[in-house]
Amino acid sequence: MEENKELEVTTINGYLVSAGISFTVFWMLVILKESYEAVNNLLAFYKPIGPLIGLFSVSLFVFVLVSALFQIVKIKDQAFAFWFLSVTSILFALMVFPPIFEPIVHALGGE
Repeated sequence: MEENKELEVTTINGYLVSAGISFTVFWMLVILKESYEAVNNLLAFYKPIGPLIGLFSVSLFVFVLVSALFQIVKIKDQAFAFWFLSVTSILFALMVFPPIFEPIVHALGGE
């Protein structure tokens, strides 16, 4: 019974860390797509929706890939998984907030 609970906890921890990594990939892609036209065009593979579909597709792919990896590599530290998701969620909110986001885009884009 105890082994079953540990398996459930490590699975949940893997999903939490996967979500945090997916958030990080998402905000990095947002900055890159605004800074570089080539990234924007790459993400906009379905023109009626634009780069938004690419952002979500890549983030979802990363989530699934990393989740699969964490089914093999178990994360046992529940506190780490919680704090990782918490910190990456706050970082996500800050990095897509225009007063923080726009100066980074202008610096990368050379404007």
